[in-house]
Amino acid sequence: MDSLVSFEFSPGRVRLDGAPIVVDDGDFTGIHIAASCLAKDFELVTGSRPRNIRYEAGVTDLNATGDDVVIIAGSLASPLLQRLIQSSRLTVGEIEERWESFLITVVHDPLPGIDAAVVIAGSDKRGAIYGIYTLSEWIGVSPWYWWADVCPIQRKTIFISPGIESDGPPSVKYRGIFINDEAPALTSWLHEKIGPVFDAKFYERVFELLLRLKANFLWPAMWAGASFFTDDPRNQIVAEDWGIVISTSHHEPMQRAMGEWFQSHPHKESWSWTKNKAPVQQYMREGVERAKPFESYLTLGMRGGSDEAMEVDNPRAVLEEILAFQQGVIDDVYDEKPKQLLALYKEVQEYFDDGLVVPDDVTLLFADDNFGTLRRLPVGKEMDRRGGAGIYYHLEYVGHPRSYKWINSNHCGRIWQQLQLAHSRRADQIWVFNVGDIKPQEMPLSMALRLAWKIDSISADDFSSFFLDFCKTNVFPVAEEAADLLGEYDRLLAMRKHEHIEADTFSLLNYDEAEDILLGWEDKLSTAEELYATLDSEHRPAFFQLVLHPIKASTIYMQLRFHQARNRLYGSQRRNETNAVAQHVLALFDADYDLAEEYHALLDGKWNHLLRQPHYGYSATTWHAPSRDLVDGLCFVQLRQPSNPIMGNMGVAVEGHPGVRPGLVNEESDRTHPSQRDLVVGVTLPPFDTYGPQTRWFELFRRGPACLNWSLVTRCPWIALSPSSGRLDSTCNDVRVEVTIDQTAVPLYFNETVEVAVFSDRGDYEVMHLPVSARHIPGPFTGFVESDRCVAITTINAETGNALSLSFLGRTGAVAVPFDSTDTLLEYSVYTFTERSTAEMLLYFSMALDTDPTNPLAFHVWFDDDSYGETRLIEAPATAGDLPEGWSTAVQDCVWRRSVMLGHVAPGSHTIKIRMMGAGMALEKIVLDLGGVRESYLGPPARYVSIH
Repeated sequence: MDSLVSFEFSPGRVRLDGAPIVVDDGDFTGIHIAASCLAKDFELVTGSRPRNIRYEAGVTDLNATGDDVVIIAGSLASPLLQRLIQSSRLTVGEIEERWESFLITVVHDPLPGIDAAVVIAGSDKRGAIYGIYTLSEWIGVSPWYWWADVCPIQRKTIFISPGIESDGPPSVKYRGIFINDEAPALTSWLHEKIGPVFDAKFYERVFELLLRLKANFLWPAMWAGASFFTDDPRNQIVAEDWGIVISTSHHEPMQRAMGEWFQSHPHKESWSWTKNKAPVQQYMREGVERAKPFESYLTLGMRGGSDEAMEVDNPRAVLEEILAFQQGVIDDVYDEKPKQLLALYKEVQEYFDDGLVVPDDVTLLFADDNFGTLRRLPVGKEMDRRGGAGIYYHLEYVGHPRSYKWINSNHCGRIWQQLQLAHSRRADQIWVFNVGDIKPQEMPLSMALRLAWKIDSISADDFSSFFLDFCKTNVFPVAEEAADLLGEYDRLLAMRKHEHIEADTFSLLNYDEAEDILLGWEDKLSTAEELYATLDSEHRPAFFQLVLHPIKASTIYMQLRFHQARNRLYGSQRRNETNAVAQHVLALFDADYDLAEEYHALLDGKWNHLLRQPHYGYSATTWHAPSRDLVDGLCFVQLRQPSNPIMGNMGVAVEGHPGVRPGLVNEESDRTHPSQRDLVVGVTLPPFDTYGPQTRWFELFRRGPACLNWSLVTRCPWIALSPSSGRLDSTCNDVRVEVTIDQTAVPLYFNETVEVAVFSDRGDYEVMHLPVSARHIPGPFTGFVESDRCVAITTINAETGNALSLSFLGRTGAVAVPFDSTDTLLEYSVYTFTERSTAEMLLYFSMALDTDPTNPLAFHVWFDDDSYGETRLIEAPATAGDLPEGWSTAVQDCVWRRSVMLGHVAPGSHTIKIRMMGAGMALEKIVLDLGGVRESYLGPPARYVSIH
């Protein structure tokens, strides 16, 4: 929807600032609340607050106010709007009888004595509220202005152009959040700033945020205090006044919070349908009776205590009995049935797939895997149920295989893809997003709720527009630069969640993987800090919270993990630099906490405690978050101790290898004889070939207190070494030597291993081995070529096929997805030089699950004319509803890795074809392993050539 607001006068425009805001006295309370917020917003922008007028027909005389222009807001039930409609001054056909829709227009001579009115008309109460907050956005107030401390653009005058803009109905009927896992961060903040419980003062901030984001639905906080309903009796009343539909989470049935039960029934085992039925039934009935006066969405079903499965012999039969009882209670209490949902979460999906009978008017709420991949969606007749279907989707989670709730680690491209899939399968009745502490999730929640309002508002061919719109609203002085940063930040988040990254996640040795990823983060941080320095004090808080902090916190985290890995590698090699790297890790550990303290001190401590979540020190044996941050496993060497003479004073480490027996005596090599036999691999660089990297590296380092001069020698003039000599001493413990090949000077068809020797003035001597191949592709060829005994393919470069290429999705931003969501054939040309009797094809698919149990995801591989058959992407789970084998690894890696063994591969040109079958599939990468693939997280880089 286009804005009618402008900030410069031109003929026909109506001046808005100072115009009173008029709402019919009998209109819904939430509309009056929104109108008061609009008046505050005008004050933020213009410095002057307009009056709020409660219009009462026959009593209020707008003519007597002396205003030429007014803002009239209301629902179509408002007598004031009906007066405009009946006098033919206002036409509302575009929104009549539509859910939560609104229009904004200028009406001339609306009432006696009034020259013009800006009319905000809603088809219902929330339609009017959304229209009011839309005008707020038009004048420059972000939905996050309080939560993210956004400073509105200061305007002295505001104008609105003639015309009409309408919006609605939303793509998803009920849209909202679940405040969950709110300790220690949000709860500690609340205790300091508000009080002991999540009361109406807190929830008013939440309700306002939701409505400004065009949401209408809430699962309240569940772990702090006893209950939304009892901690503050005003909570439910205030929600009704504001216009928010209250429900309860997936394991809190019948509008009762689990905290209420455990407060009055302290024994965990008492929450049992089979062992304690009567009290449980009474408890559920009380919840429904309490909810009756309010707009509610009742959650049905029952799980065991502590959000676990019920411990009963036949859980499906027990759940059916519970549902029947709950339906009877609802029929007893309500004259007209309220909205109801059943969350098909974890084991409940298993019961449903096994035949659980759910009443047709109950909404089926399907769930993701807690990490952003939808597990199941409606199929067949499920899409036509009266109650419809929806999704419960996590933006944070506490649970297996490892929790994530520190700062935002959600890949927006992934959210977009999964929500598009949900909507295409008619899961559009409810979308509820688990947001944890709310505050760190500004960006992904904004995207999710924007898609919930209008599913096509962010298109595949203009995905970056989301980041630009977000930044125009929230960090407008540098919006375009900030949008580019956030888009690149989102790309980096796609690789892996912060809490799932350890020191050994990315490869230090192969493909320059860890260094390249770290450089990507450091580059973004440098740009963010430069932008921050250009801002005035008013605009810095929002930029710090929304842009600089997440990038800086992520960069520090990546730096720490990178240097932690270096420290361990260097320690194994007994490098002197080991200790300096360990100290750098400790400095980064402090920098992480310093940054949190800077965040907490912002604006006199407004957001103190919000970053209290520990994020270093996860255990390999549990998903639980650590209680305090911990960095372990640091290595130190004794710098004053000389190296064993048989090892020498100088060490050598080559790209791609940690050393055969690093740090130990090599019994077949000493300081005056180069490595031999099995030790040769430890000083052999990855191969140089025509189509691969033309630069490799090795490092020379000190072991012990001795200082030395070193120099390099090679007999090949087309090998450049930089540097080729130097000194290792207390100011320079190690040096990286870059080895560059001039391929134009390499003899045609050269295929040998050449040597580079290093000498020191202390008697050290070693030889590095460089495999060099000069290769030639005869004739024209366009496609992917072998390098380092493998062919890597970025799937976005398909030559043929009906795939949709998405540059914003996946770990490397190069993903092919089925264009029609069901069946896609991709074709790639490759050229190989190595002959193999068998070869392995590795396929990297973005995370997906079988959302349609009747049509499992599958792929089919052809190599030249050989078919390798159809393969299921997801191995069949042992029990219906379970997550499949390998999921706990794949969900952290953010991809499924699948392997197909091929037959004979001869040198020359080949064609690879991949057919993807099933909605939700996304192919990121293909690797043909000809014996050279080395260990890494992302796999080898692609080599694409075009030879004419």
